[in-house]
Amino acid sequence: MTDTHGVPSVNTGAFAVSPELAAGAYQQISGLQDTVGEMVREARVLGRTVPLGGGYAGEVGEFMARYGLGGPGSAADALIAFGQELETVRTNISRALKRYSDADDDARDGVDCSGG
Repeated sequence: MTDTHGVPSVNTGAFAVSPELAAGAYQQISGLQDTVGEMVREARVLGRTVPLGGGYAGEVGEFMARYGLGGPGSAADALIAFGQELETVRTNISRALKRYSDADDDARDGVDCSGG
């Protein structure tokens, strides 16, 4: 299968994309995963209870701890889930690129270049 520019594409079952675009997306997702990992580390810093005093300041410290790490729907939990989804996408792209490469290799093996 080829795209509108005549470039061979990889069929992942959900959509088709040229191998060059898939490789670029793979690299961008890897960079995004690094950023998400950094954000998780920063959210965990928020998860530490900060003694800000009593009253409103104490409530802010507790909220930061709950939001950063401890409570349901915390930033760390959401970022970890997002990172896992990114890994799934990356794995699917990697599999599609391997299928494309394998198909390309199979086609190359089937070409008889004898004569001249």
